[in-house]
Amino acid sequence: MILMTTLLFKIILLGDGAVGKTSIRRRYMGEGFRADFLATMGADFAFLKTKIDGINVEFQIWDLAGQPAFRNVMKSYYKGAMGALAVYDVTQPKSLESLDIWVQEVRERAGTYDELPVVLVGNKIDLRDEVPSNLKTIQGFVKSKSLNAGFVETSAKTGEAIEEAFSTLARAIMDKADIKK
Repeated sequence: MILMTTLLFKIILLGDGAVGKTSIRRRYMGEGFRADFLATMGADFAFLKTKIDGINVEFQIWDLAGQPAFRNVMKSYYKGAMGALAVYDVTQPKSLESLDIWVQEVRERAGTYDELPVVLVGNKIDLRDEVPSNLKTIQGFVKSKSLNAGFVETSAKTGEAIEEAFSTLARAIMDKADIKK
């Protein structure tokens, strides 16, 4: 008898409030998109089992509030994180700038420093016609912060590249752990 093991990956969705972290999580979970904005209070989490490159993976997804009032509470949720999706709103350049603090914080608290796989996620590309993306700034940010898992642009509203963001992170975690596909 062959047993298929499932890998459990604790991942963190981080970034400022209203960048779309909860919408990304909901879309990935198959719950669809909600236009009404409800701020996450502290943290929310969900589990999702899937296959990435033929390997059974269970994501433990921690969706952290982006509002400053919850900052101290959230730090305890970083422990044990194996990767992160660092989310910013492509229509709000300041949300990209603040990711510097978020990424540093999760790496320090998770105890992995530069080794923690982090995927930069530019969300709300469905609104891009309104505000053009500055690709040079984004590439500089990825390089300077050692975001070793890449960059994905998504739309939680349309679902574009949501699965790609999670699978990119899962592959980076598996590569770091030297898990063979």
